[in-house]
Amino acid sequence: MLDQVVPALDSLRRQGKIRFFGITALGDTPALHRVIDARVLDTAQVCFNLLNPSAGMPLPAGYPAHDFGELLARTRAAGMGTIGIRVLAGGALSGVEARHPLGIPSVDPIASGPSYAADVERARRLEVLVREGHAGSLVEAGIRFALTNEGMTTVLVGYSTFEHLEYAAAAAEKGPLPRAALDRLAALWREKM
Repeated sequence: MLDQVVPALDSLRRQGKIRFFGITALGDTPALHRVIDARVLDTAQVCFNLLNPSAGMPLPAGYPAHDFGELLARTRAAGMGTIGIRVLAGGALSGVEARHPLGIPSVDPIASGPSYAADVERARRLEVLVREGHAGSLVEAGIRFALTNEGMTTVLVGYSTFEHLEYAAAAAEKGPLPRAALDRLAALWREKM
């Protein structure tokens, strides 16, 4: 890929047709690491959320999600911009299976669990963060978690209504989750929730 695609994209950049180019960093982790480490891309869309934090930190052995091997540290070292995707795990981090009428009717998991229902069930185990006062909701916790990693430069949040957008903005305004919440999450992840 690097020896074929990158020269073509560089040509488009020289022609003024594009300014930046990057990848959606999903798939084989060693291959993703090689591409990022080549330092030829401007951006990467990185899956990073409460159900699969592996792009930002090591996972406990046996954790039930794809392991991205701290991809955000590599993108940061390469000086790449990152776009956090699936920060709400396709809606599973709402903690409810029902989809909003304006939302996509069904969403397959990406790098998290075997099904949307399984992701919702795992998300519900994180409600302790709300009960303990670390966040006002699972959605808020998910958005604020995405802001915790210094390698994350942009967070993409899906929404179905203007109210959802306003809620996401208010959550982001609160800033990253506090250290106590991150410590609590680490304990939950060790339980392989």
